[in-house]
Amino acid sequence: MLYRNCSDPRARATRDEIIKAYAELLSQRDRDYISVNDLCEASNINRTTFYRHYKTIADIEADIEDIVLSRFKVLLENTDLDDFIYGRKQFLEKVNEEIMSEIGFYSKILLANQNINFLEKINYTVREKLKATLNSKTSIPPAQIDMILTFAVAGRIAVYRKWIIDGFSPSAEAVSEILEKISSFGFDHFLRSYSEE
Repeated sequence: MLYRNCSDPRARATRDEIIKAYAELLSQRDRDYISVNDLCEASNINRTTFYRHYKTIADIEADIEDIVLSRFKVLLENTDLDDFIYGRKQFLEKVNEEIMSEIGFYSKILLANQNINFLEKINYTVREKLKATLNSKTSIPPAQIDMILTFAVAGRIAVYRKWIIDGFSPSAEAVSEILEKISSFGFDHFLRSYSEE
C-alpha cells in the first residue's frame, strides 16, 4: 500500500482503505457517480471517520497525487542524470518497476480521468530536478536547457501515460527498449531500421 507521512498508523491505515475503496469504485463507474456514502460503505467506515480524514472526494485525488509525486521525487533523487538523458535501460527499468508497483494503478486512475494538472505536476517536478542538475554540469544556455527538457520530459511522460492507459501493453521491456533507442538515436533510427526491411 502507498504510505504518506502520518504519525498515527491507524489514521494511515484508514486513509489507505478509503483510497483503495475509491480506486475500486472508479474501476466500476465514473467519478461523478461516486458519493461519500459510497466510499464509506466500500471502506467500511462511517461518515464522521471519512470527514476526519478528507473533506471532499477531490481531497482523495489530491492525496493520491501527492503520493505518486513523492514516489517520483524519490526515484529522481536516486537517479544519475546521465541515465535519464541517454535513456539508459537501468533508469528506464527503475521507472517501469515503480509504475508497475501499486503506483501504476493509482496513476491509471489519475491519467484516465484526463487529469492534466497531475501530468503537469509530474512534468514540472522532473524538469526542475533535471534543470538544476544540467545547469550545474554544463554550459548549455538556460533557454536551450528549457527547450531540451520540455521536449524530452513531455515525450517520455506521454509514452508512459499511453502505456498505463493501455493496460501496460506492450511489455515493460519493450517500452524501455523503444525509449532507450529514441533517446540515443532519435526518430531517424526507426526510419532507417524499417526502410531497410
